[in-house]
Amino acid sequence: MIAMREPQIRDFRRLTVYQKGVVWIGEIREIVKKWKWEDKQVIGDQLLRSSTSVIANLAEGNGQLYFKKEINFINNALGSAAESQVWCELAYNAGIICKQTFERLDNEAVELRKMLIALMKKIKGEIAEKKSA
Repeated sequence: MIAMREPQIRDFRRLTVYQKGVVWIGEIREIVKKWKWEDKQVIGDQLLRSSTSVIANLAEGNGQLYFKKEINFINNALGSAAESQVWCELAYNAGIICKQTFERLDNEAVELRKMLIALMKKIKGEIAEKKSA
């Protein structure tokens, strides 16, 4: 039998990782807004897409009834956070952002990734509980 949650509407906005992600994206948006057009078109666009994908996947996963589907979406969010780190690094290497900004955004991405992994582990624990019940 496939492990499933009790049908209910859960509010992804209450997740701390979601809230931190929203703040992180706000920082990124403010930074990218100041870039030259050429930099926005490639690196900025990709950075905004990948960073917003983190919380979009998290929200979509949180809306699932099946545990494994939720884990898959969180896994996608994890990948998008890592992709965002690459775009931040490329912006730094191109001289678009300073080292301090790069390190701050990168550290925030690492924190989000750790929180996503912790959430995945929590869900896997819930699956184990359902199976043993």
